[in-house]
Amino acid sequence: MRRLAMFACSFAAAAAIYVWLLPRTYALIAVGILLTAALVLRFFHAAPCERGRICALGLAVGLLWSWSYERVKIEPLRAYCGKAQTISAEVCDAPQETKYGCRVEARLAGGKIMLYLDCEPETLSLGDTVKVCAEIIDVSQGSGDTENLYYQSRDISLLGFQRGEAEITPAASLPLRCYPTAAALAIRSHIDKLFPDDTEGFVRALLTGDRSGLSYRTQNEMSVTGISHIVSVSGMHVSLLVGAVMLLCRQRRRLGAIVSAFVMLFFAAMLGFTPSVTRAVVMNGVLLLAPLLGREEDAPTTLSFALMLILARNPWAIANLSLQLSFGAIAGIFLLTPRIYRGLLHFLRDETLKKRFPRLRKVVRGGAAILSTSLGATVLIQPLLAKAFGTISLIGPLTNLLTLTLIGLVFIAAFAVLLIGLPSAALGTLAAQALSYPIHAFLWLVRTLAGAPYAAVYTTSGYIVAWLVLTYILLGLYFLPKKGKIQPAVLLSCVLAALVGACIFSAREAGDTAITAFDVGQGQCVLLRSGDFTAMVDCGGDSGERDGENVARKLLMEGRRHIDLLILTHYDTDHVGGAIQLLSRIEVGELVLPEISDDTDNCELLLQAARAAGVSCRFLNADTAVKSESGTLSLLMPPDAQEKNASLSALMSVGEYDILVTGDLSSAQEEALLQTHTLPDLEVLVAGHHGAENATSEKLLLQTAPDVVLISVGENRYGHPTQKVLERIAAVGAAVYRTDTCGDITVLR
Repeated sequence: MRRLAMFACSFAAAAAIYVWLLPRTYALIAVGILLTAALVLRFFHAAPCERGRICALGLAVGLLWSWSYERVKIEPLRAYCGKAQTISAEVCDAPQETKYGCRVEARLAGGKIMLYLDCEPETLSLGDTVKVCAEIIDVSQGSGDTENLYYQSRDISLLGFQRGEAEITPAASLPLRCYPTAAALAIRSHIDKLFPDDTEGFVRALLTGDRSGLSYRTQNEMSVTGISHIVSVSGMHVSLLVGAVMLLCRQRRRLGAIVSAFVMLFFAAMLGFTPSVTRAVVMNGVLLLAPLLGREEDAPTTLSFALMLILARNPWAIANLSLQLSFGAIAGIFLLTPRIYRGLLHFLRDETLKKRFPRLRKVVRGGAAILSTSLGATVLIQPLLAKAFGTISLIGPLTNLLTLTLIGLVFIAAFAVLLIGLPSAALGTLAAQALSYPIHAFLWLVRTLAGAPYAAVYTTSGYIVAWLVLTYILLGLYFLPKKGKIQPAVLLSCVLAALVGACIFSAREAGDTAITAFDVGQGQCVLLRSGDFTAMVDCGGDSGERDGENVARKLLMEGRRHIDLLILTHYDTDHVGGAIQLLSRIEVGELVLPEISDDTDNCELLLQAARAAGVSCRFLNADTAVKSESGTLSLLMPPDAQEKNASLSALMSVGEYDILVTGDLSSAQEEALLQTHTLPDLEVLVAGHHGAENATSEKLLLQTAPDVVLISVGENRYGHPTQKVLERIAAVGAAVYRTDTCGDITVLR
């Protein structure tokens, strides 16, 4: 069995080398060298030589398999690339809505293509044939200049963008290979019919991994609390299904194993054989069938064999984050959980509990098992999580301890509700409503824990990154088999002390007065600070709620859980799109909104979010001054509130230090503002409308004579900032700093 583990691990290493490191032209040369090495080692009988031979053979087979896979399956598909042409592809998954239509996975010439179409998602169904003139792009080149492994890891080789009319031919009958996907869609539809609106999205995510019904806020709270894995269908869900089947079969172990195998296979097919589910199916299958076949189950061998099977199906799956997290978590559980569990039992005085409180001991051991499993899984995957999501959940172990048992029961109960709803929709709806109560309790608990101070820390702070690196150095010293290694108490003390230090340094103050223009892409988000007074002007960007979350994380890592004012200059999405998420994460003293003729839908959403967060709102229809101990923040209404791009302006004055933010105010309105207000010489000006030609006029620049001009801008199709604006700024001798080239920009007094 261990020989298989070595071969499988080498096979996986070869796939990683081929995908990330090895130039394609050298692949066969490397295979020849490795096979030669394996042949030479065949004549030596020492154990190290035998292990080397197995590893060399595994590497050779893995490289040869990856090379052959690319030549046989991917290369023929690349012939479609380079020009617009008419193709016919079969829809093989549910279409997803996009800003300009929909996107859908389809089969083309034995491979998969992601089609971006102009039609509505409702016009497509599984098995339909789409005939369309499309521009085809090889996903290995992404948009044409950068490599994109995301699609390849999902076995998608091409991207297709509609360039002509699309002809959709409905399938005469559903192809057999689409049955599992159709079953998944039917389950989602059944869930939508039975469960209330406020829980159906969570149940869909829990049972099928479809998170489209979960709000960004809920997904982020689950990430902060380290519980996101429950809505990424994985080994836990497969194990719960197997447990339910075995319970129903009771003592008939052989029947239970066979039924479980079929249930697992169909469940995996229904979810598209995602890496985490496939891994769980292989491991649970071996665990169930090994005793029946008279073989011992060996965890490392089973894990590595599962990885090899997944990579044999698609070597590029090694780049899939879900696969990396799934296998890393299980490896951590195998390697570290037993040691952590024994340490926890020793710390909790397990022997004393055994003698004096035997019933309590069972509860304590159960909690210790959950906690040690959570910690063991987290240790190996935390660097991946930090790199991919920038989040290090400190409260994750506690969240798992408090919620995993409940979620296991909800998962099984949800399937039971679906079965009840098949013969009787009324009974199913009633059962679904009853199950909604524990779901609400879970979501409330997650929201409460996510709001705890330092529930998570974020890699937006370099000090936190340094702490993470130090922590893993200390863990390496602890787990290395060396005499006189670091003691657990010393390790924990050092890690906690370093964490406290990292948080303190991240929250350090610098200067009494400052302006920070956050890098939110093509949008604007500006923080004004004067002593203890803080005001944020706008919170938007091209990623919407994600930008609001990123800004909130930066504030939290600076020790800011409260801002006095959130001021929105107008209601364009690139200025307010992240405000709703910010309101859910940061305490805001007051939300200030201008009374202007603008996007009423965004305004209403903001008001709803403010009410939910308990934040008072103030509408301005006249100039207002907000005084603080160190200065004055003047909020200036636009001269014409009905004009396009009418925006509130914010002027912060601390002594003779002045900062002006004008939103998207046009040149004409800037000149009108100069006629009705006496603006001081400025130390800092935030360029209007992201550097558009019709803003930041020459008159404004000459009259205010700013020392520094900040331009909040990202990649865009408008040409912002325009060359004329840059020339106007240069003419007054102001220094220019742009968020698209500098990132976050802070100017201190």
